[in-house]
Amino acid sequence: MPHPLLRELPPVGALLDHPEIADLARGRRRAWVTRLVQQVVDGLRRDLVKDAGVVAADREQLAAEARRRIGEAVTDLAGPAHRRVINATGVVVHTNLGRSNWPQRAVDWAVEVAAGNSDLEFVLGTGKRGHRGRKVEAKLALLAGSEDALVINNNAAAVWLAVRHATRGGKLVLSRGEVVAIGGSFRLHEILAETHCQLVEVGTTNRTSLADYEEHMEPGATVMKVHRSNFTVAGFTEEVGVADLAAACRRKQCKLVYDAGSGALFPFAELGLPPEPMLSEDVAAAADLITCSGDKLLGGCQAGIVLGSREEIAALRQHPMRRALRVDKTTLAALDAVLTLYLEAEDVPALPTLQHLARPVPEMDAAAVRLAEDLAADQPASWTVQTAAAKASVGGGSFSDAEVETRLVQWRGPHDQLERVHQILREGDPALVGRISQDGLGIDLRTVMPAEYPAVIDAMRSAWSKLEEEHTT
Repeated sequence: MPHPLLRELPPVGALLDHPEIADLARGRRRAWVTRLVQQVVDGLRRDLVKDAGVVAADREQLAAEARRRIGEAVTDLAGPAHRRVINATGVVVHTNLGRSNWPQRAVDWAVEVAAGNSDLEFVLGTGKRGHRGRKVEAKLALLAGSEDALVINNNAAAVWLAVRHATRGGKLVLSRGEVVAIGGSFRLHEILAETHCQLVEVGTTNRTSLADYEEHMEPGATVMKVHRSNFTVAGFTEEVGVADLAAACRRKQCKLVYDAGSGALFPFAELGLPPEPMLSEDVAAAADLITCSGDKLLGGCQAGIVLGSREEIAALRQHPMRRALRVDKTTLAALDAVLTLYLEAEDVPALPTLQHLARPVPEMDAAAVRLAEDLAADQPASWTVQTAAAKASVGGGSFSDAEVETRLVQWRGPHDQLERVHQILREGDPALVGRISQDGLGIDLRTVMPAEYPAVIDAMRSAWSKLEEEHTT
């Protein structure tokens, strides 16, 4: 039976004429406000049909609910689309929270080019046009030891462009164990299908030998290798290294495209992580084209990076799809700042991602104790707090089986209260996303830096206060 209030839905015109809404719909604003009001009425209709989320008993209350929703929608539209989040999860490169944070220099350089004009595609010395990214790409090539480099919008695009250029619709040989999927809807074979290459999978999930590749190598074919950074294959396994594949490709007159994945410009073994091939090592292994991301282990902004010879990169620059995949001036400025920090660094570069991973355990121990003490007097009476050892992760599809020692401030209490406080924290401004499990609600100090401690304290106190209000009303 239809909901009785469906016939009482307020007309769009009546809502627009109401004093609470009329001021919003003056002049040029009227067109979008009208569309918004229609969306709200449609949403109310759907909720009534599902008998969910509408607290109203009559026409007047339904109209009041519509006006309330319109007001909330306008307030939401007036603010930024994204909210700042304090990452207390222990996942350093958290894809859902924006991956690597930018260093302040990257923020400053991006703001500078965003606020004014720059020599983006203009050579000041000659007064002639130049290609965008030329100086940034020169820094990349120098750091990685390659002849040249190209920056486009992300690594999926870099893989697509490299494969499309190398194969030109011909054969692409790839190990069956490297047909990977990474987060969301990214599946490598689907990206490759859009290059119109003739994909030939060789070997098996766990074992692919050089002979498996060579059986399908022929002059003009392309071989692809993918760094499996987001999963591991253990036990009875075999794979062929980049250098051996490159040598075979030279003998067989094939090209080799290597997707290096996260893109390391720092020796992460120095931070206690498993050895990860650096981009300079990948280049030295002599693949024709190497691709990687800019916002994972590299610690910068979203970008796709392609490394290779001057001839190969020049051909990519001339590819008609390169313009569709090019990056904005702010991306180039931010990446420029990140690369400059690598050039300047004598030790760990001053990049948030690397600083999170390099953070000493004794420092986190002391911070956890201070935070627990600062908040102990404000927590609900039924809660207890402790500091605890735990394991954090790199994230971003990197170091899939590596864990990093960390420290938590962890609360135990009634499960429903812990869940509710975590929800309140997520809905705050800034939002705070922690770790919740059967062991309690935790704040992971591996990903919370000292400058964020005051905001963490304020968020926890505010969440507990709201929880108390809800229990007393």
